[in-house]
Amino acid sequence: MRLITLLLLFLAYLNTEAQPIRLDTNLMNNNIGKQVTYFEDQNANLTLNQVMALEKAGKFTQGQQQILNLGNKKSAFWVKIDYLSIGSRHDYLIVDVPNIEHIDLYIPKGADFIHRKTGALRPSAPGVIATNNYIFSLPLLPENTAASTLWLRVKTNNILLLPIKMATSENFMPGTSLKNNLQTIYIGVLLTLFLFNIFLYFSMKDSTYLYYSLYVFSLGLYVVGYLRGYSYLFGDNFKLFINHYPHTFLSISTISCILFSKKFLNLKAISPRAIQICNVLTGLALIMFITSIAGFKSISATLAQYITISFSVILWTLGLMAYKKGHTPAKYYILAWTFIAVTIIATVLSMDGVFDYHDYSFEFVPVGSTIELLLLAFALGDRYRVIINNERKAREENFILVQTQNQRLEEQVADRTLKLSESIVQLKASNAVKNKLFSIIAHDLRSPFNSLVSIFSLKDMDLLSLDELKMLLNENKKSIDTIHNTLNNLLYWAKSQMDGVTTQPSAFDLSILVEELVLVYAPLTQLKGITVELQLPEKLMVYADENQIQLVLRNLIDNAIKFTPATQSIYIKLTKATEHTEICISNNIPDGHELNIEHITDPNAFEATYGTGQEKGVGLGLHLCREYIKSNGSELKVDITGQQVSFSFQLPKAKILNTI
Repeated sequence: MRLITLLLLFLAYLNTEAQPIRLDTNLMNNNIGKQVTYFEDQNANLTLNQVMALEKAGKFTQGQQQILNLGNKKSAFWVKIDYLSIGSRHDYLIVDVPNIEHIDLYIPKGADFIHRKTGALRPSAPGVIATNNYIFSLPLLPENTAASTLWLRVKTNNILLLPIKMATSENFMPGTSLKNNLQTIYIGVLLTLFLFNIFLYFSMKDSTYLYYSLYVFSLGLYVVGYLRGYSYLFGDNFKLFINHYPHTFLSISTISCILFSKKFLNLKAISPRAIQICNVLTGLALIMFITSIAGFKSISATLAQYITISFSVILWTLGLMAYKKGHTPAKYYILAWTFIAVTIIATVLSMDGVFDYHDYSFEFVPVGSTIELLLLAFALGDRYRVIINNERKAREENFILVQTQNQRLEEQVADRTLKLSESIVQLKASNAVKNKLFSIIAHDLRSPFNSLVSIFSLKDMDLLSLDELKMLLNENKKSIDTIHNTLNNLLYWAKSQMDGVTTQPSAFDLSILVEELVLVYAPLTQLKGITVELQLPEKLMVYADENQIQLVLRNLIDNAIKFTPATQSIYIKLTKATEHTEICISNNIPDGHELNIEHITDPNAFEATYGTGQEKGVGLGLHLCREYIKSNGSELKVDITGQQVSFSFQLPKAKILNTI
């Protein structure tokens, strides 16, 4: 008994669903998906007669949703609509979605059918009002006639959502007013945001506003022109273009939003890894762009679902990361992507059949994207406020910086004034050197040469005997030695002034060099009865400029002979150490208090001195010694103890390479 009851209830349900749609004044502008049957024509090549035969054979399926969700397929779908017109009035069939590519309606007229064609990829045709939906005017039927059957064929290369409505002339307009008012609001908001931010871009030259404006423009074209179907306002050509390639606009909006996010969130400074993630998203958007341009609309639609979901979640995460790192304007950015992420996820889940699709589901993306764009505009405004505050702080910091810079400039002026004073002192010293050189050339060199010239002139006139000539030459030998030493010092000093002190180190035996110089100066030491005591290792290799060290030793030995009293001693000592060799030349002097140690160590002193035998110097010897010893990595030291003066310096030992 219970089984029979359940069977009767099921038959009653089927009978209820099969009832025709009654078109009267009580009919609301609702979807009729559950009151129709449909059939999938997988090859999209069936004729109306074939479809009618299939319906009689029971091949049609009863609709289970108010808005039929027929998936993303290349099939054509046939929908059978039975309706009963009550009263003499105009009736309408409404396909309330703008982007179905091909729509065919077969309206019975006697034994034949009236065929109406329309769709997103078809130009306007008579008998159909094609705006952001498709309205078919049905013929007047006499009262009390039997139910009529409409055959609707739809086909698209996209996700096929099919909201079908029927209305009478009395209840048609009120049912569309709320939707139109809502769409007018978000179209106005999008237009205002675009114009305002493109004006800001041209005023401020900030590319962030340009990327945002491109995002608003391309997303607005996709949402308003394609999803909501307002492309018809710009003519059939634009309508056909945007419906052929809708996802090109979605990919452009994705790329412009990524560029906007990079700039707005300052991702380059916050996280280089985030830049790589954005580049991957850009690559996916380009793939969607290419597939859309190539005409693979179904593939582009599938890509659009996955890209928009991942895109919204990733950008939301990047905004959160930027906010945690101190980028305060990102709070509006995070809120914006929260709205759009929820909207996109809900829309995609509805398209995939997880939730039933309703009329308000079509408004998810337009309303969600409008709120998102408004919140992003708030984020830009907050960013502008932060920029202004930073600029004000920067101006204050710049003012402090200018004051600090002025103080530094004053210090630099004082420092340079001091350096200028030092330069003036150095210039005076240079002038003193110049005057000294002229004095040397005019007196110290000219006088001895004049004496020699006079001797030879007397010899040429046969006024001197051979003995007298020998006597005069012996007396002038001292002057000749002085001239030779002075010329050497002058030439080396002039070379150092022109080219700088250039050192060319090499390994040589210092002991041999000292012994050779002692032999050179033997006539002078013998003349004064001076004893030279040597303390030399058998072989002492050093690494230095041999010519410069020879000049140093010549001057120091020459000075020692000059200032040592007759019959006294000169001591030359070479001492080995671990890394260097120490050279010390010392001699006895009449009175240590008469020597001015400050004058001897002053690098700018060029005063001539006289030895114990009235030997005259020109003051260049010690100056050259100091320069050449310094260029070889050491320093000339002077020490006066009692009646003995010592000059010492160090030279690096030569590294002897053992060869096999």
